[in-house]
Amino acid sequence: MPLLRYLAAFSGRLLSRAFDRATLDSCRTQEQLLLTLVRNNRDTAFGRDHGFATVRSVADYRRQVPLQDYDSLWPYIERATHGEPNVLTSEPPFMFATTSGTTGDPKFIPVTTAFERASSAIGRLWLYRAQRDHPDLFSRKILSVVSPAVEGYTQGAIPYGSASGHIYRQMGRLVRSSYAIPYRVFGITDYDAKYYVIMRVAMEQSISFLATPNPSTIIKLVETGNDRKEDIIRDIRDGTLSGKFEVPKAVRERVSQLFPSNPRRARELERFAQDHGALRPRDYWPDLRLIGCWTGGTVGIYVKKLGQWFGPDMAIRDLGYLSTEARASLPIEDGRAPGVIAVNANFYEFIPTDEIENEHPQVLPCDELEEGREYYVVLTTPGGLYRYDINDILKVTGFYNTAPLVEFVQKGRDMTSLTGEKLHVSQVVSAIDDATGSLPVRLAGYQALADVETSRYHLMVEFEGEPPDGTVLRDFVRQVDDRLCSLNLEYEAKRKSGRLAPPCLNVMKRGWHEHARKTLIGKGIRDSQLKTRVLAYFQGARDTSEVLYTLDPLDPG
Repeated sequence: MPLLRYLAAFSGRLLSRAFDRATLDSCRTQEQLLLTLVRNNRDTAFGRDHGFATVRSVADYRRQVPLQDYDSLWPYIERATHGEPNVLTSEPPFMFATTSGTTGDPKFIPVTTAFERASSAIGRLWLYRAQRDHPDLFSRKILSVVSPAVEGYTQGAIPYGSASGHIYRQMGRLVRSSYAIPYRVFGITDYDAKYYVIMRVAMEQSISFLATPNPSTIIKLVETGNDRKEDIIRDIRDGTLSGKFEVPKAVRERVSQLFPSNPRRARELERFAQDHGALRPRDYWPDLRLIGCWTGGTVGIYVKKLGQWFGPDMAIRDLGYLSTEARASLPIEDGRAPGVIAVNANFYEFIPTDEIENEHPQVLPCDELEEGREYYVVLTTPGGLYRYDINDILKVTGFYNTAPLVEFVQKGRDMTSLTGEKLHVSQVVSAIDDATGSLPVRLAGYQALADVETSRYHLMVEFEGEPPDGTVLRDFVRQVDDRLCSLNLEYEAKRKSGRLAPPCLNVMKRGWHEHARKTLIGKGIRDSQLKTRVLAYFQGARDTSEVLYTLDPLDPG
C-alpha cells in the first residue's frame, strides 16, 4: 500500500519535528500548554469555580486546583453527560469513553476534539517511527482489535463507548481499506464468537502489522485459531461461518460477501497444521513485520508467550503509556517498554511514591524527575481532566532531550490489574461480604493476591472454626467471582474472554491471619497504624506453608 506509506511518512515527519522541538525545553512546553488549557476553559463551570481567570503560572494552578479523582470530578462530568455546555471544557465533548469505576458503575471520560487531536498526533507519530524502522509495515493488511465505539447514550443523547472503536471507525477510506477486520465484527457480544470470527477472517489474509494494547488479547486470538483450526479451515474452504457460534445475521452476510470459498488457502493451513502439529501465526502470517502492544508492567508474562507463537525474532514495540484518560508517551524503539512523555499533549505532575499518603505531598514537574525513581502521575488533559490522580505508578528510566522516558509499573494504592481489569480493594471487600452474607460461613481473615504468572486471583481465606464442605466452598468462590463481574465491567470482560482465569480459593490454616499481623508488627509497624493488605500482588515465590488445601475451579478433581 504505497500511498498509505507515503501519507504516513509525510505527516509523521512534520509531527516528529514538532515533538522533538517540544522536548528540547519540557518545562517551557508544559507551562505554555497548561496556560493555554486554562485560558481556553476559564469561562467553564470548573474554570470559574477554581479561578482560572487569575492563573498566570503553574504555581497559581496548583494553589487554586486541588488534586482531583473521579469522584471529585463526577459532579461536573455528570452535568456534561446531561448535555450542559461549558462545564469542564468550552469545547463540548462529542462522546464519553468508558472505563471501570470502583463502585461498579463505569467511569465516563469526556472526549473532545482537542483531546482526540492530541492523542491522534501521538498515535500517528508512533506509526511514523515504527514504519521508519519497518518499511514494510503497511505492505499487507492491518489487524487491530477494538471495542464498539457506541455502547449507549447519556441522558443528554451523547454517545458513550470505546475511544479506540471511534478512531477505528472514523479513519479515512484509504486507511480503512487496509483493515483486516470489518468494524461490525467488534460488536459481537459473545467473546468466544467474536474471537472466532476475527481469526476466521484474519487467517485468510496476509497481515503485516498487528496492534492491540493488551498482549493477552493476542494470545487469546492465536489460541482460538489453533484450538478451532478444523472449523476455521472448513469455513475458509467453504466460504462459510460456523453455526456453532451466535453471530448476528448482518455479520454472517458480510463475511460471506467478503470471503467466498477459498480451497487453496484452506489446503495451505491444513499443511501448516500437519507439519507443526498446530496452527502458528509465524506460519500463516509470514509477512508480519511488527506487533504493537504493551510490554511492561504486569503484562510481561504475555509478551514472553508471544515468542512461543510468533517466533523469538518477531519485532514487538510497546504502544506507550496510554489509557482511556490520556495517551501520554511515545516509545521509540522495539523491545523496550519506556517511552518519551508526550510533553506537548497533556500537562503532567509527579508525586514520589513515598509521598503519596502525605497530606501535602511533594509535586514535581517533568524536568525535576530522577532516573530510576517511581512516581504517581497526575494528569491535566484537553478533555477536561484537571490535576487528575489516575492512580498509576510510572518509573523514570532516562531522558530524551529534557523529557523523561517513563514506563508503566502498576496500578497504585488499593488497586491491582493483571490484564487491564483495574480491580479495587473496595470491590474485593464488597464481593466477599456479599458471599459471606448469603452462605453459612464466617471468616477470620482474607486476602486477594493477584498472580501475574497465571493471570488469576488467589483468595487466601481463613475460616472461623472448621472450614465448610466443598459444596459451600465452591459456591463461595463462584459468588465472589460473579459479584466482581457485576462490580467491575473490565473484570467481567476479561473473565468472559478467558484472559482472566477464575479465582482460586486457598483455605488457610487456623491462626494464619493473626500470624501475618504479628509479622508486620515485628517489622516495626505500630499496632495502631497497622493496615491489613486485602488486595496485593504476589511478591516472589509463593509460600504454601500456611495453605491447608486449595480449591481450584480449573481442576476437575
